[in-house]
Amino acid sequence: MSVYDPQTFASMTFTGSNATESVPHPIGEHLFVITKQEITAWQGKQDTTKSGLKCTLALESVDPDGSIKALTGREKNSLRYEMMLDLTPEGGLDMGKGMNVRLGRAREACNINDPTRPFAFDMFIGHQVKGLVSHETYKNQLVANVDSIAKP
Repeated sequence: MSVYDPQTFASMTFTGSNATESVPHPIGEHLFVITKQEITAWQGKQDTTKSGLKCTLALESVDPDGSIKALTGREKNSLRYEMMLDLTPEGGLDMGKGMNVRLGRAREACNINDPTRPFAFDMFIGHQVKGLVSHETYKNQLVANVDSIAKP
């Protein structure tokens, strides 16, 4: 339970201004720890008859020398790695050839892609991976993306 009372907080006054831009995580290969996984439903924006599930992994940057913190000004630097999931007609995870390749690569990066052992998405949590970070402009702001993950 939070120690913060939302009603009290909403009525407080503050001095100063807030940032309107953030410095993105630097480009290149960096180490991350997977701190969370989330499965969410999606529906097509253009074609609302298309829908499915995606898995999002929360990645926290490993920054032993503090250089990323110094660059961004943030204590924690987190990014997301998203995977659209291929499903069977029955709603299961499609394990067929050429299906869920991005998921398979993420599982390989975490050493949890053994066909003889059961897999659950929570098994990603706590694993260290190497992420390839790139930048793109979104709504006139520079943002960082994790394009792929691999074994460290």
